[in-house]
Order: sequence, then C-alpha cells, then structure tokens
Amino acid sequence: MPPVRRGTIDGAMTTAPRVLDPWRLVWGQPYIDSRTLAAAIEQDLARTPEPDYRTRLLIRDASVALRAYWGSRRFDQWLDVSPEGSRVREILSEDFDEVGYSTIRERLVDHINARELGQVFELLGRCMTCAAEIRVGGSIPTLIQGLTAQPTEVVALVDAVPEAILRQREVLGRLEAQFGLRMGVTPSHDLPIGWENRLMPFGEFGSLRVNLVDVYDIFVSKLSSDQKKHRLDVAVLALVLDEATARHRLLTDGRAFLDDPALRPQILENWRFIFQEPLDVDQVGDAPMAHE
Repeated sequence: MPPVRRGTIDGAMTTAPRVLDPWRLVWGQPYIDSRTLAAAIEQDLARTPEPDYRTRLLIRDASVALRAYWGSRRFDQWLDVSPEGSRVREILSEDFDEVGYSTIRERLVDHINARELGQVFELLGRCMTCAAEIRVGGSIPTLIQGLTAQPTEVVALVDAVPEAILRQREVLGRLEAQFGLRMGVTPSHDLPIGWENRLMPFGEFGSLRVNLVDVYDIFVSKLSSDQKKHRLDVAVLALVLDEATARHRLLTDGRAFLDDPALRPQILENWRFIFQEPLDVDQVGDAPMAHE
C-alpha cells in the first residue's frame, strides 16, 4: 500500500514562500537557495512588466550566478519551462556597463525542500512495521518553508529517534548517501514551554507520522546560542517573522531562558543586534493574533 501523505505542508510544496523579492534574498543573506532565487526572479518579472535598470541588472547578475552554479544544461531547462524564460534571456542579452552584485554565486546553495523531505520519510515509513510519531525541530522546519537557507546535514528529532527508525540501518545509510542527511536529536528543554501544542502536521508516511516544531519556537530556542550558524539563522528569520509574535513568545513561554543568568546576556545581545533595539523584558503586552 502506498504511503498516506496529508498535512499542513504538502509533500509537493516548494521551498519558496508565497511572495518573493529578489532584493531581500541577495541583500544581507549569507546563504541563498538557488531554487528560491529562481522563483523570486520569476515572481518579480511577473509583477513588473517594465523593470528599471537596477532591477534588470540584479536579474542579470542573479541569472549569471545561477547559470554558473547549476551549469548550462540545468539553467537552460529552467528557462525553457519558466513563464518568464524569454524575458530573462532578453535581459541576459542586454549590454550593462557594470557588475552590480558580484557575490551572489558564492552564496548559492541547494538545501532540502518539502518534496525531498517527504521522500526521506516515505523511505522510512514504508519499511516500518509499527507506528511511530516524530517531532522535527532544528533547521528543517525553517528550511522547507523557505525562511532560512543555511544547509543542514541533520534531521533533528525532539528528544529521541524512535527505535523503529534506528532499526532501519540500511535505509538510514541510503538516506545519508542519497540526501546527505542523518537522524539526530534536539532536546525539548531547549524549546519554549507549550511547544508540543503548537506543532504543525507535515504528513503521514505509511506508519510514520511527522510533525514540525513551530518556527517561532525555533527562533526563541536559538536566540540564546552563541554559535555562528544559529546567530545567522535567527538574523535571517528576523527578516521574515513577525517581531511582535517573536517578542511575545520569548517573554511568555520562553521566559525561563531569560531568567537563566547564563543565557540572558546572549539573548539580549542577539536581540539588540538583530532588531537594532534593546529588548524591554518587562513589557509583555497582549498576545498577538495567531500567525499564518
């Protein structure tokens, strides 16, 4: 029987958010997912019938970077099927008197997307003989929703990897070889209280049910970290998450982190750096409306 897949995030979902802006992707981002950048170019051209010189220069440089990263064959395949392919080719044929965005190529990456993650869990779920449920934290939830782009090698499961998964050594080896992913663990005590009530269903794959940790819980959990990769992630997340919701989550369900004298200085410093203003730890305010 084929695996059942249903949930809030469908296995065919792209890595890109619904509305994309190529300027936001290339400005101040340490990593740029190549597929998201291609989608952003398409969306920007669809929204702008006559882009100005600076926008055309950005599209030219971003497209040149994609061609260098993907190779000519994959790049041409994208243009052949893209509704904006002919316009991209027109811009590439223009004469520009400058190179405006020379660092795009070195920041391009391909991280796992929702479809590929579904394939990972399908391979696991169809081999399992007993039901199991996992909660995925770490970087995966923000990656597959297009909120961050820093690649990861770990599917971080909250608290433990179920024995039913650990027994599948052959499948786990295949996943590492094919997708470059291995199963890991992230402790639940690093998440704000009530995190288990905010899980987002990803889908059911045979005997395996998969839920994702809420992105605001992930943001709060990484605020206290002094690791460079976590600080980069929260800085990028801050560009797309609602600041009021993040603040409320930190000051309420994440209050224990602030009350920990070992964590508080790093949280306050990270917040000040990210939002360019100090955090008022005493002003909780009313709970914001639920985010989409």
